[in-house]
Amino acid sequence: MPKLRYAAWILIAASPWGCSPGGPSPAAVAKVLAHELAAHGGASRVAGESLLEPRTLAKFYAARRSMPAWDRNGVAEITQSIRGVERDGLVPADYHLAAIGKLAAANGAGDAATAARLDILMSDAVAAMADHMHYGRVQPARLNPEWNADPRDGAPPLETTLAAIAGGGSVHTAIERQRPDHFIYRGLLETYDHLRTIVANGGWPRVPAGRKLVPGVRDARIPVVRRRLRVSGEFDGQGGADSTRYDPALRTAVGLFQARHRLDDTGAIDAATVAAMNVSAVDRTLQVRANLERARWVLGGLGGDFMLVNLPAFKAYRIRDGRNIWEARTQIGQEALQTPTFRADIRTVVFNPDWTVPPTVIAQELLADMRDGKDILGDKGLVLYDNHNTVVDPKTVDWKTATPETFPYTIRQPAGDDNALGKVKFLFPNKYAIYLHDTPSRQLFAASRRTFSHGCIRIENPLELAEVLLRDQGWDAARIQSVIASGETQNVELQKPVPILIVYWTVSVGASGEVRYADDIYHLDPPLLAALGATR
Repeated sequence: MPKLRYAAWILIAASPWGCSPGGPSPAAVAKVLAHELAAHGGASRVAGESLLEPRTLAKFYAARRSMPAWDRNGVAEITQSIRGVERDGLVPADYHLAAIGKLAAANGAGDAATAARLDILMSDAVAAMADHMHYGRVQPARLNPEWNADPRDGAPPLETTLAAIAGGGSVHTAIERQRPDHFIYRGLLETYDHLRTIVANGGWPRVPAGRKLVPGVRDARIPVVRRRLRVSGEFDGQGGADSTRYDPALRTAVGLFQARHRLDDTGAIDAATVAAMNVSAVDRTLQVRANLERARWVLGGLGGDFMLVNLPAFKAYRIRDGRNIWEARTQIGQEALQTPTFRADIRTVVFNPDWTVPPTVIAQELLADMRDGKDILGDKGLVLYDNHNTVVDPKTVDWKTATPETFPYTIRQPAGDDNALGKVKFLFPNKYAIYLHDTPSRQLFAASRRTFSHGCIRIENPLELAEVLLRDQGWDAARIQSVIASGETQNVELQKPVPILIVYWTVSVGASGEVRYADDIYHLDPPLLAALGATR
């Protein structure tokens, strides 16, 4: 993009609003435009509209010496782009749609003030759309003050992006290119479009409550189930719409529905399956809308090589070259000790790790047990250390008076079969002290709702993951088992750190395009939808 400050006066010859006879001169428009932006030390409202990106506009127009940026063709393209953001779950009205239309209609009178205000609102709309389409409408830290990954870090200044769009070709094409180009986002877009069509056509029928239905039975509700699954796309068989028998074609459709909604594929139409079927098409659309926003927060620059942990799905995935090459079930934080969402890089695999008990566990569990006379340290093989890293006999501690604020000791569990971290952990530096690890509590992976940990993420089959991550460094299963058998702690640095996303996606898209829904276990969808201005 050429430096606008030196090219600004060239634009006078191609005036956006001075092309038609009797139109305002570029200088007149520029004068009003500068006054509008300078009002009250920097305008926040123009033509009754609150500006979305006032700082960006100030820098953008300063570089142009307040010269207007858009011609009459720009009005049509920008309006088209504003209407198009609805596809991404954004609201066209948020981007001055009505005001731009009103000012554009009035602009034929040759009024410099109208032309200037129209130009400002169009620039604001373009800047905001470019930013929101790429990085998200809602700042994640507004909903979670602990959020650690700003997707805008390292990105070009927004005024630079705005200048490139204004000085380029098709505005609409430029805005479309801001959309994340990732299979996850594309899959969510397709699902959102499909659900909006279903909503526009009246949604799907509600399945009445009743007894559990298994293949082969007859029941008056079977035709309703068949119609319900036909609308959402799981059933495409030729069974009679009025047939009351639970036939094989419907059994296949029910299994697909259960898989898509992370239910056990039993084939039985039970209470949980009926409850999932009776989530309305409107509510499913809103659910996808929330996850489009979450995807925008983290997908920028991600590429096709990463690790993903989806908390509500209780699953972890290793994606390489855009393909899912490994996955496993997880156990995550209890609702009172929620696992946070963030982005980091896996850097180290630790075999035979010891475990330093977190302060929260000491405060909430261990001290209370020790005050009650329970030998929790001895039962769990925990060792007490002072601030000189010297072992302390627990019998010398006055547990009755110990408090979280005054407790001066560190508690560790040595490596071993009973260690809380199992045989391996995976480190990715972050301020939450969260990591992936093995666990001796493997029986808990059989549960459907696996909120058991204090915040860290327990991984099923973690030695497989270690092999997947270290294979390119000469590690195989035999070498890993040899290190484990030694009992010695060994840190292995990854030569190429792997990006890891800890995400909260209640709707997700797999590498092969399959869409899955999950329960909102931490109840985070409603506040996000409220921040997006979503209504039923």
